[in-house]
Amino acid sequence: MASSPRRPRAQKDPATAVSELVATCGPMVHAVVRRMVRNPADAEDVVQDAFLQAYRHWGAFRGDSSPCTWLHSIAVRAAMRRGRRESRRRQATAEYAKALPFAQPRLAQADFPARSAEARELREEARARVDAAIQDVPDPYRGALILKEIAGMEVAEVAAVLGVKENTVKTRLHRGRLLLRAALLASQPRRAVPPAVYDRAMCMDLLRAKMESLDRGVDFPVQDDLVCERCREVFASLDVGADACRSLRGTTMPAALRKRIEAAIRAG
Repeated sequence: MASSPRRPRAQKDPATAVSELVATCGPMVHAVVRRMVRNPADAEDVVQDAFLQAYRHWGAFRGDSSPCTWLHSIAVRAAMRRGRRESRRRQATAEYAKALPFAQPRLAQADFPARSAEARELREEARARVDAAIQDVPDPYRGALILKEIAGMEVAEVAAVLGVKENTVKTRLHRGRLLLRAALLASQPRRAVPPAVYDRAMCMDLLRAKMESLDRGVDFPVQDDLVCERCREVFASLDVGADACRSLRGTTMPAALRKRIEAAIRAG
């Protein structure tokens, strides 16, 4: 995660160390948990409890990761437990299969000229749509998607938070992006697009390359003239979703929540 603070000095007491984390990591932890737990009040309870757990168990923090990554681990696992209690059972694999775009004869248009009114409107609407839709991405894809795209963590950090292998994170992340894309474009007008220029295997290879570029935060390495119109529409919509997720990154924490956490830490 970009600009994660280093571990506070060892001589700092837990109250001082965790109070500093409230200021430095609190907004992003709140942004992440708020999108993993549907009820805002429940989300605030999870965030407060995560900081109190960090305070009570500060001595167990070994410094193998940054304090923010460690704190996210506590908060995300609590949010996932809460989410499992409140969500209906879902067939995540089946939903992903329906989200694969290459077999669909009609696609929602997302590949507008960058400065066009249509592109501007889609990107303005995308933030609100993504904020609502991301809570409907089924587990286990949702956690990886939120940590990577909203919290801005590296794949290795997401793996550390979730306690899984990096390749598992990538699989969940790639599937989560397609599910989010489907939700984002659900109400967009659809139009017929030409059949894929390449066979399905080639399109899937290009999609994997696009996903890898999003994982690393770099430009897509394949030249536009090698990508057919169908793939170009899909990749443009993935970019819109990624931009919308970045716009949701937390910069502030509710003042009342911050005061509650600080008071609870002072009370021990």
